Formats: sequence, C-alpha cells, structure tokens
Amino acid sequence: MTTDIRRPDRGDAAENLAMIAYGLLFASIFFAGAPALIAVVIAYSQRKEASPRTRSHYDFQIRIFWVAFVLTLAAASSGLAGVIGGLGELIDVASITRIEHIESIRIDLSHIVVDGRVVGLLVAACVLGFLSSVWLLGASAVGFIRLASERAMGDTPAP
Repeated sequence: MTTDIRRPDRGDAAENLAMIAYGLLFASIFFAGAPALIAVVIAYSQRKEASPRTRSHYDFQIRIFWVAFVLTLAAASSGLAGVIGGLGELIDVASITRIEHIESIRIDLSHIVVDGRVVGLLVAACVLGFLSSVWLLGASAVGFIRLASERAMGDTPAP
C-alpha cells in the first residue's frame, strides 16, 4: 500500500495566504484595524506571483482595505469636527459665576444649546464607522467564501 503525500505547490501557499488575509481583514474591526495593515501588506507583496484567480482575490483585498480606510478616515474626521464644535459651543456658553475657593469653580451650563451641525457631524461619524465595519465584515466574508469555492472575484456562477 502506498500513501500519496502531496506537497503544496506555490498556488496552494498563495491561496492559504489569501485566506489568512481575508481572516485578518475580518478580524480587523475587533483589533482597531491593525490586522488589516498586515492583510494589505500580504496582498501587495503576493499578488504579482499569484495565479490569475488568486491575484483577483489579492486585488479585492486591497480594495477592501482602501474602502474601509477612507470610510474610517471620514468617520474620524466627522467625529473630531463634531467634538471640537461641541467643545467650542460649550466654551462660548459657559460662564464662571462664582469662585468660592481656589479648589472649586462653579460653572453655569444651563444655557447650552447644541447646534444641529454638531449633531449632524456626530451622527455622520457613527454612520460612517458602522458602514466601514459592515464593509470589512461583509466583503471579507464574501471574498473568503468565493476563494474557498475556487472562484475568482468577478466570476459569475455557471448556469
């Protein structure tokens, strides 16, 4: 009786790395995006030597990373602008009414009205952050399933 021990060739290793990269992209929302950086480095470094099918997955992983990066950057910018705008309004309205001791300062904040632009920026930050998370989870799951099904990105199923 003979046993057939197959050694993985370059294609199998490239597909395994692509699957690992999809897993890293999926996990990146739970670890502040650091695994996504590793995934995009893998995709950029491996796509030239990969087969056309695996190359399409590496290209898709790079697209996943950049779309999520832009959405996250927009969310962070909106959130920062909203927080700065809210603090600016807080500083404008706040007035020191009485200083009793050096350790305590009484501030009257009863006249604060939050501007609609500040609320809009904070809501936009939440929506963009949510969209970035959904994109990372959904796109990496779809890519992983297509790779596991031995289909390239962009292929249509056979009728």
